[in-house]
Amino acid sequence: MRKHPALTLGRIKAFIQHDLLEKVLGERVPLTVEYCPQPHMTEKEARQQGPWQPVEAGFRYGPAYRVVWFRVTGKVPKAWAGKEVGIIAELGSERTAWSDNVPARGIDEPHSVYDLLRPAKGGDNVDVAIQAYTRNPQCRVHRSELPREDLVEEVREASLVVVDRELKALYYDCAFALDLMEAIDETDPAYTTILRALNDVCNLFAFPEADAVERSRKRIKDALGSLNGELKHTITPVGHAHLDTAWLWPLEITRLKMAHTTATQLHLMERYPEYVFVHSQASQYEWLEREYPKLLDRVKQAAKRGQWEPVGSMWVEADCNLTGAESLVRQFLYGKRYFRKHFGFDTDDMWLPDVFGYSAALPQILDQFGIKYFLTQKLSWNQFNKIPHHTFWWQGIDGSRIWTHFPPADTYCASAEPKEILASVGKYRDHARSDQSLYVFGYGDGGGGPTEKHIEFLRRARIAPNMPDVERGRRAREFFADARARSRDLETWVGELYFEYHRGTYTSQAANKKANRECEFLLRDAEWLACFRDDFPKHYPSTEIEQAWKLVLLNQFHDIIPGSSVREVYVDSAADYRVVEEIGHRLVTSALESIGKKLDTAGMQRPIALFQNAPIASQASIPWTSDDIPSSLVTAEGAQPVQLVEEFGERKVIFATPPDALESVSVADLSSQPPTLRSRLKSATRRIENSELSVRFDPHGNIVSIATLDERPVEFVAPGKLANLFQIFEDKPLFWSAWDIDLFAYETKRDLVRSEGFEIVERGPVRVAAELVKKFGRSTIRQRISLGPTPGIRFDTEVDWHEEDKLLKVAFPLNIHSSRATYEIQFGHVERPTHMNTSWDMARFEVCAQKWVDMSEGGHGVALLNDGKYGHDALGNVLRLSLLRAPKAPDPLCDMGRHRFTYVLLPHYDQLQHSDIVASAYALNAPCRHAFLEPHPGAEGEMPKLVAVGSRNLVIESVKKAEDDNRLVVRLYECHNTRGVTDLVCARPIRRAWLAKLDEEPVRELELTDGGVRLDYRPFQILTVLLEV
Repeated sequence: MRKHPALTLGRIKAFIQHDLLEKVLGERVPLTVEYCPQPHMTEKEARQQGPWQPVEAGFRYGPAYRVVWFRVTGKVPKAWAGKEVGIIAELGSERTAWSDNVPARGIDEPHSVYDLLRPAKGGDNVDVAIQAYTRNPQCRVHRSELPREDLVEEVREASLVVVDRELKALYYDCAFALDLMEAIDETDPAYTTILRALNDVCNLFAFPEADAVERSRKRIKDALGSLNGELKHTITPVGHAHLDTAWLWPLEITRLKMAHTTATQLHLMERYPEYVFVHSQASQYEWLEREYPKLLDRVKQAAKRGQWEPVGSMWVEADCNLTGAESLVRQFLYGKRYFRKHFGFDTDDMWLPDVFGYSAALPQILDQFGIKYFLTQKLSWNQFNKIPHHTFWWQGIDGSRIWTHFPPADTYCASAEPKEILASVGKYRDHARSDQSLYVFGYGDGGGGPTEKHIEFLRRARIAPNMPDVERGRRAREFFADARARSRDLETWVGELYFEYHRGTYTSQAANKKANRECEFLLRDAEWLACFRDDFPKHYPSTEIEQAWKLVLLNQFHDIIPGSSVREVYVDSAADYRVVEEIGHRLVTSALESIGKKLDTAGMQRPIALFQNAPIASQASIPWTSDDIPSSLVTAEGAQPVQLVEEFGERKVIFATPPDALESVSVADLSSQPPTLRSRLKSATRRIENSELSVRFDPHGNIVSIATLDERPVEFVAPGKLANLFQIFEDKPLFWSAWDIDLFAYETKRDLVRSEGFEIVERGPVRVAAELVKKFGRSTIRQRISLGPTPGIRFDTEVDWHEEDKLLKVAFPLNIHSSRATYEIQFGHVERPTHMNTSWDMARFEVCAQKWVDMSEGGHGVALLNDGKYGHDALGNVLRLSLLRAPKAPDPLCDMGRHRFTYVLLPHYDQLQHSDIVASAYALNAPCRHAFLEPHPGAEGEMPKLVAVGSRNLVIESVKKAEDDNRLVVRLYECHNTRGVTDLVCARPIRRAWLAKLDEEPVRELELTDGGVRLDYRPFQILTVLLEV
C-alpha cells in the first residue's frame, strides 16, 4: 500500500465493484419467455386463460399502469447440481413471481435476483409465472408531465444464474468495511487498519487460491476485531417499506405493490430469523385479506413470531391538516379495530413518517385511543427551522401529551450503511435525555422494502467497532416502551408541528378537497338521522355506513387529498366519492321520509321534511325545475318567503332554514300562500343591505365598505382598500410543483380589479345579491354576493379555471388591529402570528385551517368561513383565502375546469368565544337536507332534538350507533377554550350513560339528572358519551 492511501482507496473500490459484485452472479442459461397481455388476477387464471405468445429480448409493451403476465421456462443444467440457482427476470415493470397461485417474491431493481433453488439438484425444471405492472416513465413531480407513450417497458433478459454465496458474503464484508472506514477520520489509526486489510484482500485475489475467500473474510474480521471503541447509544433497526396508498400510480397498482412487498419481506424473514419488519395502514391489510388471503395468513404467522409488526393504528397514513375532526377519529377507530380483530393486539403508536404536518388536535385524539407513541421524520425536511429535538413530549391544544420520536437518520428509507448509522447518532439532539433511537431501513414510497444487503450490513454492524449498539430482533413497540421508560427530563413542544414545505397541498386538487368536505358532512347527517329513526337500532345501516366511511378515509391518504398524485388517482377518487354520495343521500332521504311520515302533513300543498345539522339558521336551497313556483314555506311559525334563484345555470328555490329543523326534523309546506314573515332587505346600484350590515361596491364590484347599521357604524374594511379582491400570482416553486408554494410567489401579486360586468341581480324577498364577472388569462370568475339567511356576507363563486403555474387568492384588508389570527383545526383552534418577526413566523406564510379563520381586536372582529378551502394567509390586517392552483405535475390537468364554492365573511362583535363563528361555519357546511312527502295525517307539534346540550361552548360532532352494541354514541367537543358544566339531553329516555374513550370503551358511568346527563368539560376537551336508550 506504500504511501499512497488515495490510490489504494481507488483500487479497493474498483476491486469491490468489478472483482466481487460483478462476479457474485456466475454462469447463466437463458430461459424461454412468454407474454400474456391480459390483467388476470391470479397465476391460475393467467396460466389457464392466457393468451400466451413467445417474446424475445427487445420486446416492448405498455402503456403506463397496465397489468400483464410473463411465463419463464427452462431447465437447470445437471452440472449445476449443489449450487445456488436464481432467476434474473429483467422483463421491465415491477414484477412479482408467483408460486402455487400465491405471490412468492417481488422482483425489482433492488430485489433483482429471485433465489429459486438452494441448492439445485441439477436437471430441475423451471416454470415460473410473473405478474408485471408497468410504470409511468413520463411522470414528473416538477414541471409538466411528458407526453404519454404507448410502449413504456422492455424485456431485456430472462436467465437462470449461479449465485456464489461465499463470494457474496465477502462482498458484504468488504463493502461494509469500506463504508465504515470512510466514516472515520483519515488521521484515526482505525482508518489505516481497515484500509490495510482491504488492500490485503485485493492482493489475495491477484492470484486467487482455493481458500482466497475464506482467508479474505478472516483478514477483515481480524482487522475489525483488533479495533476498540463504542458509542454509548443504542439503535433499534426495523425494516420498512413505506407504501404510498396512491401517488405516482393509481390504487389498483398499489394493491399489487402490497402483494409484491409482502411476499418479498416474508421471503427475507425465512432466511433471517432476527429480521423485524413493520408495516402500517390497516386498509392495505384488508386488501390482502380480500385478494391474497393465503398471504395474509403468512403475515399473521410472522406476526406471532415477532417478525412482522403492524404499526400506525390508522386506516391509512392520512393527511393531518385537511382531514376533518370526526374523520381523524374514524381513521384510528377502524384501523385499531382491524388490527385487534386480525392480529389479536392493540397497536399503541401513530406511525406517520411522511405526512405534511401534524395538527395540534392529535395528542388528545391519540391519548383517548390509548396510543402512547408518535413517530415521524418529515419535519427534518423543514425549509427554514429545525425542530430542536428528536425525542420529546408533544402537547396538544387541550394539554394532552404524547411521547414523540423523530428517528435521527432523518429518513424512513435508511440504507443500513455504517456512515448513515454513525451520522444518525451524531445528529441525535437528545443524548442527555435519551440514549436510544429507532432506525427505519429499506426501500420505500413505492414499497419493496429491505434487501438482504440491508440485513447483512446490520449483522456486521452488531460486531463492528466504533458503532452504536445495534439491537437484534426487537420490535418497534418494544423500542417505544423501553425508550419512553428510560428517557428523562424530556423537553415539551407545545402546539402544532408545522411542516415548512408542501404548503400548496392545502389548495391543489380543489374539487377533491371539496368532495371530501361534502362527504364528511353527508355521513355525519346520515348517521345522525339513522339514529333518529323510530326503528333504531334494528335497521341501522352499519354495513353501508362503514363502506362509505372507509372510502372517505382511503381518499384522505397523504398523497391523495393533498393533491399530489397522478391524474388516474383523482379519476378513481371522484368515483369513490360518487359511491359515498349515493349511499349517503339514499340513507338521508330514507330517514327523512321515515321520520316525516310520522308528522302531520294533511292539507299541505307540497309537504317536505327538513333537517339541518347546525345550531344556527342559514340559507336552504332545493333544486327546482317546475314552473309552479312556491311563494312561501309554511311552518309552525308562519309563512316565510321563498325565492326562485337562477345561479350559474342552475335553478333553485331558497329560504331560511326553519328554527324547528335545526338539529331536528320538521315538516313544512312549499305553498302558494303569500308570506307573512319578512326580512329587511334593500339594494341600490352599488349597495346591498339587510337589518345588520350595509355592503358598498365600486363600479367593478369590489367591496369598498362593510359597515354596521348602528347609530355609530363600525367599518370592517380598511380605509381606502378594496375587499373581496381577487389576486393572481405566478406560482412556480423551486421543486415539487403540486406540493409547494414558495414565499417569492407572493412578490408577483396582480390585483384583479377590473370586472367585465357588475349588477344587482336579486332584490328579495329572501336575499339581495349582486353579481360580478371577471376575466383574466384564459379563466373566468362569476360570483354572486348576497345578504340573506346565511350569517354574514355570502360569496357563491364559480371559476372556469385554465391557467398554468398560477395561484388564485381572495383578499380582505380589514379594519382590525391584531398581532394574531385564530384558525380552526380539528376539535378546536390555534392562534398564529400576523407578522414575520422570527424565522418561525415567516415560515408560516401559508397555513391550513378547517372551516374558519378569525381576526379580532377588543370589541369586534371578522371571520372568514369556507365550504371546502384550506389554504390561508394573514399578514398585518390582510386576511386571504387560497382558492385555486394550477401545477402541472404530477397531474398536468390539476384543477383545470369549472369549480363552484362558497365562502362567507362574518363580521361580529366581541371576541371569538362570544360570537356565532363556530355555529355559522357548521351551518355553511351542513346543508339543509330535504325529502318530499305525500300529505297524510300524523303527530302534531315540533319534534324534539335527538340530542342537545345546554352550553354554546360544546359542539355535537357526531351521533352514531356504537360499533359493538346498540348504545348511542354522542361525540362532543369544547370549542372556545373554556371549562364548565352542562347537561346532555336526548329525545329518548336515557337509562344509563357512560363517559368513554374515542374507541368507545367506557371510562366511568355518568350521573343522570332530570332525564339528562351531567357533563363536566375542560378547554378543547373531546367528550364521547355512550347512552343506553
